[in-house]
Amino acid sequence: MAKNDFDIDFDFEKEYGFDPKAILDSEYTDEDLDLSQFDDEAMGLDLDEAASEFDDFDLDSLDLKEEDAEEEFIPMPRHQVEEPADEDFGDLHFEEAEAEQNEEDDLMDFTRRASFFGVEAGAESQEPVYEAPVYEEPVYEEPAYEAPVYEEAEYRQMEEQFEEDVADETEEPAVRRRRECPEKERKPIEFKKISMPTMPPVLTNLVKLYVPNQQEIRERMETTEGRRRRKPSKLQIFKEFYLPVVILGLSLVLILSFVIGSLSNAIDAAQLQREQEKQQAQQESLAAEQLATEGVKLLERAEECAKGYNYDEAIQILDSYAGEPSQEMTMKRAEYVNAKSSLVEHQDPTLIPNLSFHVLIADMKRAMADDDNLAGQYNRNFVSTAEFEKILNQLYLNNFVLVDFDSFVGSGSVDGTSQVYDQVSIWLPEGKKPVMLTETMVNYFTYMNDGNGDGIADSGGDGFASRLVVDDNGDIKAEYVDENNVTQVGNYDLVPILEDFIASHPDFSYRGARATLAVSGSEGIFGYRIQSETIANKGNDFYNQEVVGATKVVEALREKGYRLACYTFDNKDYSNISADMVNQDIQKWKSQIAPVIGEIDTIVFARAKDIGDYTGGKFEVLHSNGFRYMIKNGDTPYTEINNTYIRQTRLMVTGENMVGKATMFTTPGLFDPNTVLDLATRGNVPVG
Repeated sequence: MAKNDFDIDFDFEKEYGFDPKAILDSEYTDEDLDLSQFDDEAMGLDLDEAASEFDDFDLDSLDLKEEDAEEEFIPMPRHQVEEPADEDFGDLHFEEAEAEQNEEDDLMDFTRRASFFGVEAGAESQEPVYEAPVYEEPVYEEPAYEAPVYEEAEYRQMEEQFEEDVADETEEPAVRRRRECPEKERKPIEFKKISMPTMPPVLTNLVKLYVPNQQEIRERMETTEGRRRRKPSKLQIFKEFYLPVVILGLSLVLILSFVIGSLSNAIDAAQLQREQEKQQAQQESLAAEQLATEGVKLLERAEECAKGYNYDEAIQILDSYAGEPSQEMTMKRAEYVNAKSSLVEHQDPTLIPNLSFHVLIADMKRAMADDDNLAGQYNRNFVSTAEFEKILNQLYLNNFVLVDFDSFVGSGSVDGTSQVYDQVSIWLPEGKKPVMLTETMVNYFTYMNDGNGDGIADSGGDGFASRLVVDDNGDIKAEYVDENNVTQVGNYDLVPILEDFIASHPDFSYRGARATLAVSGSEGIFGYRIQSETIANKGNDFYNQEVVGATKVVEALREKGYRLACYTFDNKDYSNISADMVNQDIQKWKSQIAPVIGEIDTIVFARAKDIGDYTGGKFEVLHSNGFRYMIKNGDTPYTEINNTYIRQTRLMVTGENMVGKATMFTTPGLFDPNTVLDLATRGNVPVG
């Protein structure tokens, strides 16, 4: 290093008359030096008292723990700090500041070295020439200073001595103090353990990473004692003071965010669970209510079936319940099982009587007052609504139960096309007997209810209902125009009367059986004029309106269980016409009536006649057009079931038969005509 690279802080020879060369060449010893001006007493220092005061400082009062005390932070001396790698801190310019600081420190070091060797800073570098110093009594006056000249070996020796001195500065403070001042060796500071609050592991690790422990603090204190600390750079300040705080703050923010997020998630999860539990409870409650409602409905349906002696279906209905059967269900099921076991089988359906009626007279007085010589016909061939109600009551009291063809006739198919029929047993409680009901002419002929012949029922009618209707409650009723020309809706014919009776006596109907209703087509069906001539007479609008009304009634009747039948299209006696004429009549039915009433398989022969031979052409016409159930007139019950058809005899219930053939009804124990006939209104019933 050139001597010009050094700066001289001040001139010892000039200022104090100090000649280092003379000192080095002299035989001075330590005793020759007067250091009294630097004594403790001269400087006013009492190190023993200070040491005792320091020793008297009791760190126990701080309740410090050794492991926690290590966390106390004391900045590390600059010469022990590992300089950080160059980093870009933006506007802080740490690198430039640190470089400037290092240059200042280096300049101070170089100046100090130059002063030590007597080299003027900035002088030209030259090899020192050593001359043996001549000691002279120092004259304390402002000396003129000349830079010493040394030999190369001496210069190198002084360099080595300087390096040793520098090494002494970095020597452990305690060792140096013992070496330099053994008589005043200080005791090392003992730190008492400080009890600190327990921190999370993450924070603890961060503190250990950025804050030196107590051992490091002691080492720094001992190392830096007696040395001038180097001014820390901005980068060091940021790293040692601000960065740990920032990291700790960010850590706390992250931890708080995590805790808050966890709490929020826990709250949301708890709320979601409560909502789910609430919804589940509501669903369970709703399901329970639905099950309870379903159970009530099933009990009602099962009871209806049981009242009609269909215990098998009643049991199946109860068994279909999805929930836990109630006590009532269990009791009802046991009741049905016991009732089923007490039923009696009726194996011979051939003796089942079929009571047949024409449409009923709603007002017998009006019928008997007819001026067109029809009063006698009405008296002979018809029954009033009041008389029919009496017959129903007597049938019920005599233990008869209403059945239909489906109650005892089973059907199937061979090869998928050919239909065959077989007999099915009827199961009734002991003492109960089956009976059938049929009503014909349920098209309501216009002569019965239309006085002026315009095709609309009026008060000029003979006391008969004019049509069937479905009321607002879905019940099937009869429409009737009274003598005051007021249209009434009520029980003015067989269907509404029978429906009310079954509703009051559900055990009168076997498995929901209903009557057979036969209509002719020449004047429509059920009081609705849907024959083709209506279009020509009344127009399309009237015809379409009639079709709508007829369709509604047909659907309601089928839903109730009524069997719909043909009474021939033109109310003809098939026994006196040819097979071709029978076919013509049936084709009219098929083209005009079937589109509204639907395909039917039952025919009731008009005018108390039949086709006679069930193997000839007439039979083939009927069979080929889908008729399988054929009902004729007779005096005794009769039913035949074979593979291809069923035929039966009906017992006509008329005024004439109740008077002239009363035994036809009394012998089977059906009813007593003498208690049924309204002779007060009828008068003498014609018999001929």
